[in-house]
Amino acid sequence: MKISARLLICLSLLLPAAAWAETYRVDVIVFLNKGSTDGELGRSTTSIDMRHAIEITDTAALNAAGISLLPDSAFGLTPEWEHLRYSKGFKPLLRLAWIQKDPPAADGPALHLRWGEGFVGTGASLSPVDGTLSLTADHYLHLNADLVYTEAIGNGYTSYRLHEDRLMRRDEIHHLDSPKLGILARVVKAGS
Repeated sequence: MKISARLLICLSLLLPAAAWAETYRVDVIVFLNKGSTDGELGRSTTSIDMRHAIEITDTAALNAAGISLLPDSAFGLTPEWEHLRYSKGFKPLLRLAWIQKDPPAADGPALHLRWGEGFVGTGASLSPVDGTLSLTADHYLHLNADLVYTEAIGNGYTSYRLHEDRLMRRDEIHHLDSPKLGILARVVKAGS
């Protein structure tokens, strides 16, 4: 009888954790601001923390992290993408949608995003847009963005960084920005 009572106590402790388990859908657009940088100068080099980054082509690692990429046909911010496409001041660069089970409170998996053809002769794989996006959930949802936009200037390169940890309200479109890069993102409960 003592074993049964202990088992019931252990199970009752696990039930609240299962009740908190959630699955979210994330839709993201990364876009370029073609206008002024408001006097902010780019940096010659900028490094990104890639310790938790998963390549979006690594299906096994994504599955192990509870992340499923959605096909482009299921992308949920198509009207916003089209609006940016026809805008004179902005250029949409990439879009991505995924489902994520039980986002961690911190230091969870990040999606490694790249856009554009790499620069020749840099000695490294330097793409015009490179960085990470991750969804975390402690008491609130957060979208963590760390992206760098690099452009050739004369004989060198300059970079602009978008580095932000944004509190996300579900079902709302959020705008994150830097002098050159912007992100539109929406997080909803999966199945909503």
